[in-house]
Amino acid sequence: MTSHTENHLYAVVIAGVGTRMFWPLEREARPMPFLDPADMGSLLQGVLHRAEGIVPREHIVLVAGLHAKSLLEGVGELYSEHNLLIEPVWRGTAASVALAAAHVRKLDAEAVLLVIPADHVVHDEEACEAVLRQAVAVASVREAMVVVGIEALRPETGCGYIQKGAELPLPEPETPEGSSHLYAVRAVVEKADYATAVDFISSGDFCWNSGIFITRVDLLLHEFSRWIPELYRDLLSLSEVARTRDFKRVSAEVYAWLHRQSIESCLMEKSKRVVVLTGEFGWAAPCTWDDIIRLKGTSGGDEKEVVLLESEGVFVRKPPGRVVCCIGVSGLIVVDAGDALLICCRGEAGRVPGLLEELKRRGMDEVL
Repeated sequence: MTSHTENHLYAVVIAGVGTRMFWPLEREARPMPFLDPADMGSLLQGVLHRAEGIVPREHIVLVAGLHAKSLLEGVGELYSEHNLLIEPVWRGTAASVALAAAHVRKLDAEAVLLVIPADHVVHDEEACEAVLRQAVAVASVREAMVVVGIEALRPETGCGYIQKGAELPLPEPETPEGSSHLYAVRAVVEKADYATAVDFISSGDFCWNSGIFITRVDLLLHEFSRWIPELYRDLLSLSEVARTRDFKRVSAEVYAWLHRQSIESCLMEKSKRVVVLTGEFGWAAPCTWDDIIRLKGTSGGDEKEVVLLESEGVFVRKPPGRVVCCIGVSGLIVVDAGDALLICCRGEAGRVPGLLEELKRRGMDEVL
């Protein structure tokens, strides 16, 4: 990464999305990025730490929902009106990226954006930083948006996929030789059903989409204007009032009519200026409590307060001071949030949305 690129590099952290898959810990007022589902610190804390290793704090822009200010109290004294952008309602990652791009463009017309969703964990921080720096280097010399891809180890319906094309030359490597590879992109697929995911894995042509991408802000604006002209016009309106008292009012007006759409479905799947840089750094994007078990086993907290008699394969997550005892059971997930308790069989955590629909039907909004 050249000093010029480094001076114009901004990290955009997307923290507004809530999946509700980690209920009962995850609620409408406390979305997934602010949770610590794997007992490794919150997903947002991990992403912020990662961003701080690459850009100065004043170059980090956090895009989050209405509850962010109160939730950020435990994260640190980093965010102010300068680098905290509040979305009045969640409208998908396309709107989040547009909002951040409008803000950063007003600060720096030569900006390079490192967009990172706060929805994943990383086990090898040093390797992750090296891959991200390599991706930034690629974005600074190519007319392309650089998506970070991850080797697809198994068919996953919760992950996006990228079909790799021809391998492309890398600029002067900042990662160990052979650890990263750059490819043209044949297709971007936001999500796939299980059978399609199996075909993707079997082909050997697909990698997972980490959701992390790097692009020059001027190139991003060009692609917005071509593929999402309506959102591009809104982006220009936001950019005109960025860093003024009118920004909050205009963003509320814009978001009032926006449809929810992801950056993958409305831009990445259509653009011809996407490349993928693959790298391995222990990335995982947990989508359900079953994924948490895959990450760290059945251990879920203070083992002294969890008593299992003739029981095995039981995952327990609970508040401190709560004692949980199980007798003669196996393969269970137990998540206690104090005012709500989830008990399900392992392998069934993906059905949580159906449970939430039933709670809503019964008028139990206080636990949603």
